[in-house]
Amino acid sequence: MSVTSAQASQGRYSAQSVVTAGVATDNYKDFVFGNHPRVGGQPLNVDTGLWLEFDVKFDPGFTFPNCQCVHKIAIVNLEDENSLRRYQLIINVWTPNRAYFVEHLKWNADRSFNRAFPSLSQNIGTETTVRIGEWDRLKMYIKPNRPGQANGIVRLWVNGVLKAEHTNVPVREDTSYLPNKLIMSNYVNQLATSGTQRWDDFYLGESDRSAAQVLPRAPVLLRGPLTEGSVAPSRERLLRRYAGFSAAFFRVW
Repeated sequence: MSVTSAQASQGRYSAQSVVTAGVATDNYKDFVFGNHPRVGGQPLNVDTGLWLEFDVKFDPGFTFPNCQCVHKIAIVNLEDENSLRRYQLIINVWTPNRAYFVEHLKWNADRSFNRAFPSLSQNIGTETTVRIGEWDRLKMYIKPNRPGQANGIVRLWVNGVLKAEHTNVPVREDTSYLPNKLIMSNYVNQLATSGTQRWDDFYLGESDRSAAQVLPRAPVLLRGPLTEGSVAPSRERLLRRYAGFSAAFFRVW
């Protein structure tokens, strides 16, 4: 995975991953925030929830495998006091029809996999699918459930249109874990996958930026001039420290 000055959706830079047929790809770039042990910041406000928004693109010629598989795009982890993932909400592509959906997973304290919850698929209108060669704007809202109650909320928008709304999600079951890590990912173990995948213009916060958006968009996460490979400071209350992301693919003002 690298930062490139080619084909940005906003500004000059985007992040890209080139997947080669026959070669496994394991790209994870993480950003910890909130009450994650690595930063020790203020925990997510459960009442407001978490908003994630970004652009994604699969270049012309990108090939998904011919299987009942998922292709990862971005992951939100709920990690424990030992920095171990316990729950995950993952924006994926379902490769048979290239539809976007959210996967919900649980992990044990010994790092072993526990189980997958029912998929949080698109349930509003016709399913929206990947547009090869074009940027798609994805937005996900996560409101953790009250411990022990199945009242969490997960919503997914594609290009500004609400496509999935699930309001009875046991996001964290009876635990108190909170979203505290964002991972940009395209883990690939299906060797027929090939092509270039891109990400750009991430926003992560406790409010819906696009709801009150007036063009040009207001400053959100990063400010100031940015050059390839540089690190810019965080401005969002939750995002306390740069932790592994190459900052050049964020839009700056």
